[in-house]
Amino acid sequence: MQSRLLTNLQTEASNTNDAQTWARAMCRAAAHLGRQGHVNDALASIALVRSRFDHDLTPRVAAWLMLAEGILEFYRDKADAAFDRMRRAHAIALAARLPDVQPTCAAWLALVHFNAARHDAMLAHLDEALGLARPDDHQALARAGLVLADALHFSGSFLLSRPWYDLTRQHATAEGDEATLSAMLYNVAVCRACRVRLADVHGGSMPEETRRALMEANSVLHYDTAIGTMSLTMQVPLLRAQLLLVDKQYAQAEAMLESIDRDALGAQSIPLLLVDLAWCKVAQGRHSEGAVLAEQARALLPTLVQIDDAGYLHARLSSVAAALEQAEQAAAHRMQADQALTAHQATLTALLARLQDLVQRHHALCA
Repeated sequence: MQSRLLTNLQTEASNTNDAQTWARAMCRAAAHLGRQGHVNDALASIALVRSRFDHDLTPRVAAWLMLAEGILEFYRDKADAAFDRMRRAHAIALAARLPDVQPTCAAWLALVHFNAARHDAMLAHLDEALGLARPDDHQALARAGLVLADALHFSGSFLLSRPWYDLTRQHATAEGDEATLSAMLYNVAVCRACRVRLADVHGGSMPEETRRALMEANSVLHYDTAIGTMSLTMQVPLLRAQLLLVDKQYAQAEAMLESIDRDALGAQSIPLLLVDLAWCKVAQGRHSEGAVLAEQARALLPTLVQIDDAGYLHARLSSVAAALEQAEQAAAHRMQADQALTAHQATLTALLARLQDLVQRHHALCA
């Protein structure tokens, strides 16, 4: 089933005689294809725009083109390249005063900053996107709404996030953007899973939340199959495996983790996969296999950006070390895990307060 948005963009590109309207539709189609994981088709659309304009790019076309390239790089797990292209697109839109481009660029930059834990920049770009977007700028408002909802959910307030998830759904549905609806389903499951996984490694138990997160992950899988999205091919199985591990279904979690192509994962996910796989093996009595994987995960600790990821890794390493009767290592990792969790909670508390200020400034969007 092809996306209604993609069909409409391709129809617009075919029917218009205006070169800039054609370029905008082609770039948006490329971005949509990139978000769904259809990389070759996205690259072909981008190449058509570049070949038609060659060295005669107008600021508007250049901005749409660079944004499309940035979105494609983002979904290819090339965060630095994605940020570079999006930053350039935003700079052009700002300098050329392009109100139809700037809010969308700002919304995507907010997402990149959120993923990199650069909260000051994320908040500034969210404020920009939400403040400048026209009421019918569905792509800007859907993306900015999703980033804000995810940030609120991540910070511990699903209640505050719900109106912004609703806003995202409203604007994505308005133009048939199934890729954004898929991302929303996935992100809700990820935020819930983050909470239950951190609780699990720190001795807590959230069985109802675990069950809901597993249901949400399964819903994403079925929805993506229906709409032809391939970009979460590795992420959804990883999420399901993480939740199966929390549910102590070690054999099923191990099989799913082993099936994942690690080369297709982002660098931030690999050490977490390795330590989860180590715990699966240790929990089933295969200590030597688990020890090797735990050491591989430990070696990748410096690559982690998010403090909660580092805390999770230390906590799992502590459990593995304890099972291997390495008391000193277990205690050291547990201490670092507890320190990371404390710092993480302080970060979330401060972020939530700032997000609440942002919500208050833009509350009329959800009225």
